Amino acid sequence: MKKSLITFLLFTVSTFIFSQEGVFDVKLTKVDKIIHSYNNIKSINHLVEKIDYDFETNIEKARAVYTWIALNIAYENSNVLFSPEFLIYQNKESLKRLKDYKNRQTIVEAFETKKAVCLGYALLFNKVCNALKIKNELIYGYTRSSVEQIGKIVSNKNHVWNAVYVENEWKLIDLTYGAGYNYRGVWQKYLDVSFFDVNKDKLRLTHFPSKVFWRKYLKQKPLKEFCNDPFFHDSFLTSNIEIITPKLGEIKVKKREKLYLKLKGIDKKASILYTYSNDKYLRVPHVKNTNSTSRIYFKKPKENTNLNIYVNNELVMQYKVLVE
Repeated sequence: MKKSLITFLLFTVSTFIFSQEGVFDVKLTKVDKIIHSYNNIKSINHLVEKIDYDFETNIEKARAVYTWIALNIAYENSNVLFSPEFLIYQNKESLKRLKDYKNRQTIVEAFETKKAVCLGYALLFNKVCNALKIKNELIYGYTRSSVEQIGKIVSNKNHVWNAVYVENEWKLIDLTYGAGYNYRGVWQKYLDVSFFDVNKDKLRLTHFPSKVFWRKYLKQKPLKEFCNDPFFHDSFLTSNIEIITPKLGEIKVKKREKLYLKLKGIDKKASILYTYSNDKYLRVPHVKNTNSTSRIYFKKPKENTNLNIYVNNELVMQYKVLVE
C-alpha cells in the first residue's frame, strides 16, 4: 500500500511539473506569435509601451523583448577593418560618462539601422528591460570564433550577453546567437528561442564570463581549460551530444594509434560525416554503437589538420589533429 501511494504521489508531482512547464512554454510561444504581428515600431519608447500593455508577467515581457530584437535586428556582418578607438578622459567619472555616451549611441544605431554586433544586441535588450523595470545585467566575457583558437589563451573580452532576473532566478540570454547564423559569409535571420534562458551546461561550453559571480553561476572551468576545449557549433548546443573522449580540442595521434571519438547521445540512425582541412568531399567514418555510446573511427591524416564533424548534415564540432 505504501509503495502504491509513493508511486501515485511521484506520478502526480511529475505530471504537475510537466503540465506547468507545458503551460509555461505555450505562454511564451504565444508571446512570440504576438511579437510577429508588431509592425511600424517607431521608437524604443513605442516598443516599451506596446510590450508593457500587451503582456502581464516579467517573463513574458522579457521574452517579448528578446523575440522583437531577434526578429528585427540583423547581425552586422562587415568585412571592413576599423581602427581601434581611443577614449580620452581625465578621471574615472569622465570615463564613465564617455562610455555611457558611446553605449547610448550604439543603442540608437542598432534600433535605427536594424543592424548590430553583440554589444548592440545586449545594450538594446538591457535598455528595454530597464524601461520595463525588469532586473537584468550585462555579462562581458569571452567566446571563441574558430577552431584555430583551440589552445590559445584569450586575453581581451570579445563578447557580451545578458542575464534577466525573472521567476525568482537568473536566466541567461544571448541574442547574438538567438537572432540567426552566418552561412558562407551571409547572415541568415532565424529566431532561435533556445538562447532565451540558455541551458547552463551548454552555455559554459562556449561562453566564459569575466566576472567571478557569473563564472560561479555557470560552474565554469578555469580559463585555460576552456580555451583547450574542442570548438563547438550552434548545432552542438541544441543537441543531446556528450563527449566522453577526447575532452581536449587538440588530438595528438601517434603512428600506430587509432583516431576516434567516443560520444554519447547520438541517435543510431543519425548521419555522421567528417572532413579534414583541405578535403573537397565529405568522408564516412566507421561507427560502432554500443548501448547509449558511439565510437567513431576516422582515417588517420598524414599531416596536422583540423577535423570537422557533421551530424545530420550540420557541423557540430571541430578538433585540431596533430600527427606525431
